[in-house]
Amino acid sequence: MRSHLLLAGAACAVFMFPVAAAETVDPRGLVRLPVDVRNSGDAVIRCQAEIAHWFAADLASIEPGQQASLDLRYDTVSGAWATMNVHGEALPLERAWCGVEGRTYETRFDLDLGRDQPQARRLDCRAEGAGLTCR
Repeated sequence: MRSHLLLAGAACAVFMFPVAAAETVDPRGLVRLPVDVRNSGDAVIRCQAEIAHWFAADLASIEPGQQASLDLRYDTVSGAWATMNVHGEALPLERAWCGVEGRTYETRFDLDLGRDQPQARRLDCRAEGAGLTCR
């Protein structure tokens, strides 16, 4: 009986207190290094980023023939990559990718978030075979 009460109390605590958002990056050292993605294929492309090991955030949805600029930031102090949320907070990126909408992760093209001389980039992407190809 006591274990049921403990379990019920733990469940209530989960619902009463919101889960903390991802830890933010200090915006003072951030430099904007956008990645421009053009969709040269016939399928919609969705770009996403992994935030804090467990959460995927949408960066862009790109219709065929269109392009989008992914607003990525690089922290010149720590070497971390980040994206800005709607509240103006810089969220650290673990990784980022683009893929065919509806199968984004399965068809993903991983975006290189290198820490050695990072720079803005332009990619031309299209669905090919079982994945997404970007050049």
